[in-house]
Amino acid sequence: MSGHGDPHRRPMWHERPAAPAEVGRAADTVRARARGVVDVTRPFLDAARSWNDPRKKAERRIRRTRRRATLFGAASGSMGVATVTVAATSAPDWIVVGGSGTTLLFAVPAVAAAAAYRRLRGQPLPAAAPVRRALPPVGSAAREPIERLAAAERSLHELTGILARSGAVAADDVHDTTRIAAAASAALTEVAHDIVAMERAALGSPAAAVHLSGSIGSTAARLTDGVHQYDGLVAAAALLTAPGSSGSLTALDARRDALQFASDRLEGWAFGLEHLQKP
Repeated sequence: MSGHGDPHRRPMWHERPAAPAEVGRAADTVRARARGVVDVTRPFLDAARSWNDPRKKAERRIRRTRRRATLFGAASGSMGVATVTVAATSAPDWIVVGGSGTTLLFAVPAVAAAAAYRRLRGQPLPAAAPVRRALPPVGSAAREPIERLAAAERSLHELTGILARSGAVAADDVHDTTRIAAAASAALTEVAHDIVAMERAALGSPAAAVHLSGSIGSTAARLTDGVHQYDGLVAAAALLTAPGSSGSLTALDARRDALQFASDRLEGWAFGLEHLQKP
């Protein structure tokens, strides 16, 4: 008779339920392997993202145009010098005519490429895509604010691209906005690093944890406030894309002023934070 239905039967060794510690170790192993896969694939993903970045594309287009202008210009110049030299030696007319035609053949694309290069250089480059950032560990006080910051960076990148293409804001103002946002983002990232470092120190020393708990909380509050300031800049940029922005000059000027105010406020906050962090 099979003992599968006997409630008093003792489980075999291979049927023994896993202990909680073993389950935890297995879960840690799975997470470690998952992080390893992410670490291995991240360079390839970042490279693909960088290749498709509009700013990188524009820079590659400029380099290709410059190389084309240089190549055809050098070929045209060489053929011109050769043709003049041959003509000076009383070479047959057909050689001179052929050399002149070849010189012209290279000169036309050289001039076109040079004109295209000047035109591309005169256009403002698209804003660089935000760098993919590593998030603080799960459970860190810096995790949620940095996740919000990463999302806000992506939103601002899309919005500044729209503003640059629409001409609703001057190119210099768009550049200033992206510069200020990048500086503020760098400052916020440093604050997040400080929080993570303090949390690691608190985990390693119970005595230090007593003194660090207040510092972690106050620093996390500054980080949250900074992300809120950054969100304000994103909201001001979004206002300039609202329907009717170009229909009323008064409303458009007001929205431009709001973007400028948000930029100045964020820049002032980042400046104050930088000096606050200095010993």
